[in-house]
Amino acid sequence: MISQTLKVTLWSKERTDPLIDQLLDELLKVQAELPDSGSRVVKIGGRKTRIARYQRDQYTIIAASENTDRVNSKKLMDQDINSVFSAAATIDSSIRQAEQRTRRLIHNLKSLTAKTSQEIFYLVGQDRMLSDPKETINYIEGEIEKKPHETAKAIIEILKHQAAQKAEYSAFEKLSGKIESIKKENHDIHRVLMNVFYLFFGEFLDKKVKVSVDRTRLQANFDYDSIHACIYYLVENAAKYTMRNSTFNVFTTEDHNGYIDIRFEMESLAVTQEEQQKVFDEGFSGKSAIANNLHGTGIGLYLAKAMATLNGATLNFTAGKPTINQSFARNSFVLSLKEAVSG
Repeated sequence: MISQTLKVTLWSKERTDPLIDQLLDELLKVQAELPDSGSRVVKIGGRKTRIARYQRDQYTIIAASENTDRVNSKKLMDQDINSVFSAAATIDSSIRQAEQRTRRLIHNLKSLTAKTSQEIFYLVGQDRMLSDPKETINYIEGEIEKKPHETAKAIIEILKHQAAQKAEYSAFEKLSGKIESIKKENHDIHRVLMNVFYLFFGEFLDKKVKVSVDRTRLQANFDYDSIHACIYYLVENAAKYTMRNSTFNVFTTEDHNGYIDIRFEMESLAVTQEEQQKVFDEGFSGKSAIANNLHGTGIGLYLAKAMATLNGATLNFTAGKPTINQSFARNSFVLSLKEAVSG
């Protein structure tokens, strides 16, 4: 913990910007007086100030304090600086994690934006649209009339990309640590499920997967955006890994312990017992997914688990016994949400 009597700037050799920058502008005026290592007392704005510079491993600290005890005692100020050094690696790691999440969000949003544009340009020619702007609307109208089925599919795909963007934003916002971003209310489970599933029915239809979402009037108490994102990632995972010509069932039941269980059961790529404990790890891809060239960034299930945890919910995975050519198994995810609050 950094002492309130100390102002510090903390650098890492691996970064151009400081990890912490608390120093007053006046300190720049005495930059030349800073020791290469150690500390000394100088006057800044007419006040006695102890200034110091230390380096340890990859980190460098420049510090200043007007506190009388620190001005009079080098040892006391060194203790404060040692505390900062002790926390440097943790601070560095936290910043890197935040930056990684930001880069991932930007990358994913760029990809989704590009996919949305592709859906449109599959229907209409970009060059044709640009060649005669005055006729753009008439041209697009004509293309839609000629391709009603393709247009309908494109609209669903665009809506799915928007849902994916919403899930990305929700995950980024919720994981930022702001408590006020979590707003728990009672919600109809079936409605939330269908708000996600309708986006993927086309993919399941193409794979001849029979999807059955159990109708229920049960309600649960949760933050809508984060659980919507959680379910989105679960269904996206199912759409990707479920076996062709199979069934995908979703059941909702009360467990009578204050929770509502949503069970997602599907014939999907087999997962070994060793891998079962890792499916929610960030960046993890199973052997079967890699062998079938279906692995992605390994982030979807990690975010699904994180969104559930933020709601005081649980998300568990049970790997079934491999059946068909040892490639697929009857696997299940169970999302347990807190039951609705009465009154």
